Amino acid sequence: MASGFHEVADRVFVARYPQWDVNVGLVLGRDGAVVVDTRASCLQGFAVLDDIRRLGSDIEVRHVVNTHVHFDHTFGNTAFTAATVHAHANVARAVDADADRIKALFRADPGDGPEAGYTSRDVVEVLATEVRPPDRSFELSATIDLGDRAVTMSWAGRGHTDGDIGVHIPDADAMFLGDLIEESATPSFGGDSWPLDWPDTLTEHLGWLGPTSVVVPGHGKPVDAEFVRRQRDEIAMVDRVIRERQGAGWSLEAALSEPDERLPYDLERLDSAFRRGWEQLTSRPAEPA
Repeated sequence: MASGFHEVADRVFVARYPQWDVNVGLVLGRDGAVVVDTRASCLQGFAVLDDIRRLGSDIEVRHVVNTHVHFDHTFGNTAFTAATVHAHANVARAVDADADRIKALFRADPGDGPEAGYTSRDVVEVLATEVRPPDRSFELSATIDLGDRAVTMSWAGRGHTDGDIGVHIPDADAMFLGDLIEESATPSFGGDSWPLDWPDTLTEHLGWLGPTSVVVPGHGKPVDAEFVRRQRDEIAMVDRVIRERQGAGWSLEAALSEPDERLPYDLERLDSAFRRGWEQLTSRPAEPA
């Protein structure tokens, strides 16, 4: 894993950090810079700033964008005191509660170790971080004007969370998709994911992408539109199997235990996906006759 920022499109940079294998983006313009996601603690956010200064001492970070609410993408916000923080309105509504949730989980079980990708020191830093919520939020879309280029933030629906956004730099044909896409692991179906909405959300974002587009996932190497399309289709198959089993009257326990060769990921990795899908389907109002 290379250190520091590397240019992946015209004045669009990515740094990949070992703790939680998370990506941070940097978009340069005539009137300042945008940082996309900020790592998992205040100290890690300051390390991002150090890497930006090594790239160019005159770079002025005026804006931060959080692709979604999770701590490994937002807790570093506090280091960017001179910047305006942008995120979806659902992030603004949930950030404090989600921070309390993750801190409680770490207090109960730090779970550090080489296989986890972080250490006990990283956990201490997470617990010590005072969370900074967004300064500006939006429902569907918003634009940051950097003078000679625009950075567009768009919400296309629920997926990994209910507040995932795409961050698009049209003149560079580049997009950050946060954890809507993962390259270094399978998609993360957590307890706040929306597996039945996720495929359509990715379909909407694909409308921005062409054959030469660069897409930066939340974790892993930059990918192209075809990768996004393949992962969308894989998640759509998870969606399909969930709907089939629930519609056929299976119990959730049976659905979680019966393999299906169509599933693109190991069944044990889909526990939360099935549980969340079941919740969506069983709480949905009946269709009118």
